[in-house]
Amino acid sequence: MWLADRHSDPELYTAAKHCARPPGQLQNTEEFLHLPHHLLTDIISDGVPCSQNPTEAIEAWINFNKEEREAFSESLRTSLKEIGENVHIYLIGKESSRTHSLAVSLHCAEDDSISVSGQNSLCHQITAACKHGGDLYVVGGSIPRRMWKCNNATVDWEWCAPLPRDRLQHTLVSVPGKDAIYSLGGKTLQDTLSNAVIYYRVGDNVWTETTQLEVAVSGAAGANLNGIIYLLGGEENDLDFFTKPSRLIQCFDTETDKCHVKPYVLPFAGRMHAAVHKDLVFIVAEGDSLVCYNPLLDSFTRLCLPEAWSSVPSLWKIASCNGSIYVFRDRYKKGDANTYKLDPATSAVTVTRGIKVLLTNLQFVLA
Repeated sequence: MWLADRHSDPELYTAAKHCARPPGQLQNTEEFLHLPHHLLTDIISDGVPCSQNPTEAIEAWINFNKEEREAFSESLRTSLKEIGENVHIYLIGKESSRTHSLAVSLHCAEDDSISVSGQNSLCHQITAACKHGGDLYVVGGSIPRRMWKCNNATVDWEWCAPLPRDRLQHTLVSVPGKDAIYSLGGKTLQDTLSNAVIYYRVGDNVWTETTQLEVAVSGAAGANLNGIIYLLGGEENDLDFFTKPSRLIQCFDTETDKCHVKPYVLPFAGRMHAAVHKDLVFIVAEGDSLVCYNPLLDSFTRLCLPEAWSSVPSLWKIASCNGSIYVFRDRYKKGDANTYKLDPATSAVTVTRGIKVLLTNLQFVLA
């Protein structure tokens, strides 16, 4: 789907299905061996699991027409991004028996099973969170501007520089290309919507203010796509300065520090959650559907969730890991389908049941 959308070539649907298979099955297919150089670069630069032997796949592609393709050898090897098989997703939420939140690290295995890798107690007033590199960052607590970092390797918590001022319901977005974390919108302690944008330089442990949003919003979903932060939905002011559910899409360019509002709106309004996969943004909200947003084509595609999920409207959470989209229910019940996994390349659906950490209220899902 992604390849076909990006290059406007319907014949690539077939190639995309083959590319979704392990390279062991893929290397000798006609579609793969005839892939143009720029398409192969797109595939391998997005990330290929180590176990799929991407180096061998590249060699097979070069050897198919070595005389013409040998010149691409070095650039392909430079573009190759190998990713490990250990997929970790953080769930942040509450158990009914606890006043504090829990940060639960999940391990997602190749057989679609999900197990708990560990958990930490957090404060009970987390206002924003994101994952940057391998570390988890959370903002909030008794002092709303305070930020902590959890080192994924050592599971140790440490204080970071606090935000310049207290903020609630703001959106934290990781921008790896700038080694920075952006905080956008939110509310002041006086319950006034904010259009402020600030960013945290991870290496320097410093917050810096930058250009404001076009429209003040709080509780919006945030997604970073190639250095552009898409701020989706949330709450905005109406003409009487009361708040209303928002359908706006605001784009903040982290290179130019400029913000603009898209001339079209989302198919739904209010609170939502988003995750990026390649050039697409997958969005979930209250209801029974998952929406795929393509900013390059300005298009939306609605994907239906399994029937078992559509009985009770709930705000779900979403994460993108190693080429798959994971959707988590906001409220768990024993026997329910707990996790919905989508392969965007093939539209294959897997439902994982029986996660043993029953958080009654999911605040954040981060990958």
